Amino acid sequence: MAGRFSARKSRGGSGVVWGVLAVGLVVVMFKWGLPWFINILAGPSDQKAAGVNSSEDVLPPQIPVLSPLPEATNSAVIKIEGYTEGGVGVDIFLNDAQIASTNSDDSGFFRSEVKLSEGDNKIQVRANDSAGNTSQSVVKTVNFDKKGVDITIDSPKDGSEIFGQSNQNVTFSGKVSKPDASVNINGNYVRLDATGSFSSIVRLNQGDNNVSVKATDRAGNVAEKIVKVKLTY
Repeated sequence: MAGRFSARKSRGGSGVVWGVLAVGLVVVMFKWGLPWFINILAGPSDQKAAGVNSSEDVLPPQIPVLSPLPEATNSAVIKIEGYTEGGVGVDIFLNDAQIASTNSDDSGFFRSEVKLSEGDNKIQVRANDSAGNTSQSVVKTVNFDKKGVDITIDSPKDGSEIFGQSNQNVTFSGKVSKPDASVNINGNYVRLDATGSFSSIVRLNQGDNNVSVKATDRAGNVAEKIVKVKLTY
């Protein structure tokens, strides 16, 4: 009788021990085993972060900065230069239409040529990277003007003769077709009014005088008239 009781007690004690071990194993699996198993399936955490970051390039390239352009030119072709992010595509726009494409070098420098149309030309540059991000420069306006300046001399008339030493100082007056032009007479600057009219005193030498009236517009077009005046004492 005592033997059977001891056997039942021994079997009951073994069951309790195995139950405790089983609970401990479950706790260990949930605390350490399950996260380890998930990491094995998903890969190392640094690789995941790298994978996420590599697919999230949302930053646009550096905004393109154009080198100074003339306000006006008489050249039909001008160079477009500037800087942006290195190694990106660069598109050139003329009057809102894309007309050329190039790439920036490692330092970000780019260069292209643009053929202008007569009148105002709006120029803009767009940089674009491999992820499709873009940035745009400010718009620059260049006026293409190949028409020269017309010069009209009202006084004195070409080929006129002036008598007397007291009349050595002669007023030259006239008008140019472009009021924003720069005018000089015999190399001396002459001021224009809002209509392009001018008036300046020129001191003549005795005998024949060839007086040069030269006008240069903003685009660089140059016009010149020679007025011949004879001074006789």
